[in-house]
Amino acid sequence: MRPALDLFFPPTDEQLTFAKQIGVDDVVLFGTSLERWSELSFKNLIAIRNRVEDAGLNLFSVETFPARFYDQIILGKPTRTEQLRAYQEAVDNLGRAGIKYHSYNWMPTGVWRTTYSHRLRGGAKGIAFDAKDLENAPLSFDRAYEEEEFWDYYSEFISELLPVAEAADVKLSIHPNDPPVPSIGGVPQLFRSREAFDRALVARPSDHHGLTFCLGGWSAMGFGETMEDVIRHYGPQGKIHYVHFQSHNVERDPGVPPFFSENFVELADFNPFGVVKALQEVGFDGVMIPGHVPQLDGDSEWRNTYTVSDARYTHPMGGHRARAYTIGFMKGLISAVNA
Repeated sequence: MRPALDLFFPPTDEQLTFAKQIGVDDVVLFGTSLERWSELSFKNLIAIRNRVEDAGLNLFSVETFPARFYDQIILGKPTRTEQLRAYQEAVDNLGRAGIKYHSYNWMPTGVWRTTYSHRLRGGAKGIAFDAKDLENAPLSFDRAYEEEEFWDYYSEFISELLPVAEAADVKLSIHPNDPPVPSIGGVPQLFRSREAFDRALVARPSDHHGLTFCLGGWSAMGFGETMEDVIRHYGPQGKIHYVHFQSHNVERDPGVPPFFSENFVELADFNPFGVVKALQEVGFDGVMIPGHVPQLDGDSEWRNTYTVSDARYTHPMGGHRARAYTIGFMKGLISAVNA
């Protein structure tokens, strides 16, 4: 296992230089800033991959396409066929370009946070979610959707996409719903429990289908198991493709996360050393990225901009200083486990 740096698509030369200088060999590109499917053409992916490799790095994964690229699929709309064909072509292009992992989610409204300036240690800022702020939330789309119909739409999606991924030798990785609550604005949040992930993986078994193991998302679920338990369940099956090594501090009633804030990784609700040790025990050999980190004074802007229902949102994810801090922390854990 090894740390990697997460960047937005397309990466800048400055970001690639930074990745090399902090001692990582792999990068993961978030695709949430993409404007059109054509940016995922074979020609463009080859050019991006070569830019990454020219910087002495490996492009491990292209993660998370914009929700508007496949929202008609998630919502089961009659127009979903066109989006599905475009998604299949993009995954095929990833494989042809030698990019072997793609993380996806089932969140047509994107990641929800209700506070972007939660005060952390020394005045650092984190992002937070408070379920009470959503008590009077309007419908996100045309109506309220039922959970089982969302499962039907998901089953159709994965049944059509997974054969393409298998043929292209691209591993698909499910990311948890964030936040892991039952519903937001009439939209079911399917992937909020271990049972949901088991249901998805068992329904269409494949060596090319597994997890983006987001430690923040999983620790916020509140299902009574430790992260080590989850790793020992999925790790021997080869289902942990890569890891988001981010931290949530959660205040909740059993099974419900009414409030959580993202924090420095050593202040996580889980045991970071225990997580790395368990990953080593199950033979995990993938990458771990920082994901969401605090915003430090003087830090760079590292923002995830995306569109939901024609509205633009900017989701701060911390900057280069906090990412370097988290990468160093992960390196220390790996060294300690290997000592």
